[in-house]
Amino acid sequence: MVSPIQANRFNNKFKMFRAFRYNDFRLYWLSGATQSIAQGMQFLTVGILVLELTNSSLQLGLVILTYGIPNVVFSVLGGIVADRTDRLKLLISTRIVISILILGLAALKVIGILELWHVFAISSLLGAVQAINNPSRMALIGDLVERRDLMNGVSLFSMVDQSGQILGPALSGLVIELFDVGTALFVNAGLYASGIFFLVFMKNLPVISEIPKTAILRDLKNGLYCVWSSPVLYTVIGLAFAFTFFAMSYRQVLPAFTQEVLSVGAGGTGLLWMGAGLGSLVGNLILASLGDYKAKSIILVGSLIAVCIFLALFAWSTWYWPSWIIFFFLGMASTGFFWPMANTLIQLNAPSELRGRIISILQVAPAIHFLSALPLALAGETFTWPIAVTGAAGITLLVAMLLGVWNPTLRRSEAI
Repeated sequence: MVSPIQANRFNNKFKMFRAFRYNDFRLYWLSGATQSIAQGMQFLTVGILVLELTNSSLQLGLVILTYGIPNVVFSVLGGIVADRTDRLKLLISTRIVISILILGLAALKVIGILELWHVFAISSLLGAVQAINNPSRMALIGDLVERRDLMNGVSLFSMVDQSGQILGPALSGLVIELFDVGTALFVNAGLYASGIFFLVFMKNLPVISEIPKTAILRDLKNGLYCVWSSPVLYTVIGLAFAFTFFAMSYRQVLPAFTQEVLSVGAGGTGLLWMGAGLGSLVGNLILASLGDYKAKSIILVGSLIAVCIFLALFAWSTWYWPSWIIFFFLGMASTGFFWPMANTLIQLNAPSELRGRIISILQVAPAIHFLSALPLALAGETFTWPIAVTGAAGITLLVAMLLGVWNPTLRRSEAI
């Protein structure tokens, strides 16, 4: 444990990074870095792979849908598993499975026998396994730091997530440009596997008391009841669902958008993701420096409104570098401010014994943006990409006004 004197000295000198005084959190952060870079690589690499095989944004949307359906279904199950089992062992085992699945995709590509149905099958399995991984990944933060350092820990972990958004797509685009998609998939699998090294050295996790093994449906019901009985929880989760289903639906079809609207390929798309990742990183650093900031609802709702504005501007920009600048601020508002603040509010208001289940309900939100990619792709082909993306931004703005501005729940909450 850290002595009070050491804690005070650390807090005064390194306020922005005070969660790093916990050794297990440092190891977990490093493991998170490898997974974030790998995830950043995965979605761009698979997107380019599908376009290479089919040259169809509709097929890309269908592959994303195939990933998204099991991701949504298993997200809630992942939360129940996270509350029933050793979260660290669960993370290690799921990372191994993810590495093997992507390695298999890479082997099929390099051997030259890859077909589209292989991509559909492996994407569906990845959707299920990564859904089980995610709730434990976020819930474990609350076990590694004290409550007063939770917002800082979530912000720093979100920062490394966004660093992955910078490095992952950029690395994917670079490897594809220099070599090919198959090589990028091999690198992707290796990154997922490398993070296990840090996880096995985490030793000082709190002992989890024996939890009665009730029926899965009852566990799910308990989690949903907790959310429904807490106005803060259901308001934050409602905003998160609007954010991911509408505002973030463009993410998985970005290769098709940039190809048609900005006339760039894998390298240019990767550079755009780098801009968003840099913006997110700046936002995370600002958030981490605020300490236990009281007016969390202002950041949460204000950043969501900013997301809508920047997304609409990005939709209509046909010049690459202005689009890059807009994407930077879009990243800052979305995953730099909104998402880590939503996670912080959930963890602050969720009981420890239900944290995994409640976070899994929140994690359904990013999962459903894989489902919304297909209707966005259809809207983009039926109308135009700018009209489709602007419509998504407009719906998100309406929900933000209804739940965040006109509804006083967040402003009245004692947790804010």
